[in-house]
Amino acid sequence: MEIMIGSERNELLSRSIRWKISMSIPLYGFLEGDTVGLLVLAEEGQTILDVARKLQDAASIRVAHREKVDVVYQGKAIDPKLTVNQAGLQALDRFDVIWSRNL
Repeated sequence: MEIMIGSERNELLSRSIRWKISMSIPLYGFLEGDTVGLLVLAEEGQTILDVARKLQDAASIRVAHREKVDVVYQGKAIDPKLTVNQAGLQALDRFDVIWSRNL
């Protein structure tokens, strides 16, 4: 189905497709040096590094931002270039952002 908006033609997406595209995944993030865990909304296609930065931004009033961090999920450091989906994170999973120990 197509609709006209002004002189532009836009194709309508089915409700189920729009839901999948715009669905955020709530994750519990814990930042080293912070006193509380935070709920972070991530998209499936976002990189782990982007999610780590989002957590740091949310906690910036309490914890100074650091460039070199590691992300730990299920007790293991994960590649920051992976997407949330590729890393296997699901709704309400916990991840930890720790200061990188690599020099």
